[in-house]
Amino acid sequence: MKIGEIKNEFGKLLKQVSEHVSLAEKVVSACNNIDNSWSGSDLVGHADLFYGNFDTPPYEKRFSIEWGLIHGIPDGWNKKSNDEVLQKIEKDSGANIEDLDNKADSIANKFERLRKGTIIYFSTFSKEASEEIENFILHTKIDVFNQYWNKQIITRDREALFSGRQVPTHKYYWATASFITGITEQIDEFLYLIDKITAQHSSAQQSASDIDTGVTTYIDKNTLLRLSRIESNDFDLSKLIALCNELNDSYSLKNYHSCAMLLRAIVDHIPPIFGKANFADVCSQHGSRSFKSIMKPLNNTAKKIGDDYLHTQVSKKVLAVTKTQISFQPNLDVLLNEIAAILEK
Repeated sequence: MKIGEIKNEFGKLLKQVSEHVSLAEKVVSACNNIDNSWSGSDLVGHADLFYGNFDTPPYEKRFSIEWGLIHGIPDGWNKKSNDEVLQKIEKDSGANIEDLDNKADSIANKFERLRKGTIIYFSTFSKEASEEIENFILHTKIDVFNQYWNKQIITRDREALFSGRQVPTHKYYWATASFITGITEQIDEFLYLIDKITAQHSSAQQSASDIDTGVTTYIDKNTLLRLSRIESNDFDLSKLIALCNELNDSYSLKNYHSCAMLLRAIVDHIPPIFGKANFADVCSQHGSRSFKSIMKPLNNTAKKIGDDYLHTQVSKKVLAVTKTQISFQPNLDVLLNEIAAILEK
């Protein structure tokens, strides 16, 4: 299976999910309403207690988990069977709960099959690429439920405590429905991971191809690879990497106007990484004296050349564009590696 086919299958899965999201949201709402009437304890003896006919109890009538059933079942509280809770969920949501539960399993199973196919595909790239896909864990309905189930119940009701816990019906189906309403975001994260690894591989492949064919690049391949491997929670480097790749392409094709403009775009794009408002502040306030000195030509000369290429209007005579005018490779390489050093921390 190729990457295009994999992404197409994920597109079909997203469409399948979208068909059930609205109903799942209604189930979540129904379960939340039932939860408002519930004892709040999943200990045996407590778990099947609900106030009135699934009504929200007034403050003074709330069930005390601390005291449990030591003084008997409190006034207004009634035992409800699993079937009664299930019927209430289906009545309030209009859903066939068993069918929705099966849909959740089907979606999770299809995702897992596609993930395995993706692992096999990326194993032809590198071991690291396939491992990155393999380490992506889908949070299923069971994982959603366990986030609730892992909490501790503290009570004086020793009989209930020693009797153990039971799975509350409305909590289980709340987890099922919540999984369906949230899986779109998880699939989007997985597709982003696929795109990121594909871009990294393409960059590496292009760099290797450039070496083989003798194509001259503006930015060193190792610098680009270093940037492409960074995972930052604060900054998305996809545009920066795209600008760098376009600069390399333009330079190899001798499109020097484009090179000047792209160089201008790069230095305008990166100041927030340094915590600065503009590139002039980066040059004057960041790093050592040597770093500031290396940055000055980018700010004082490269930017002005880019401005000239961008804004000078047509006239009888125009400045001839030459390779020398846009030769700031060492300065840019220092800048990009400083960015990598900051974000790798």
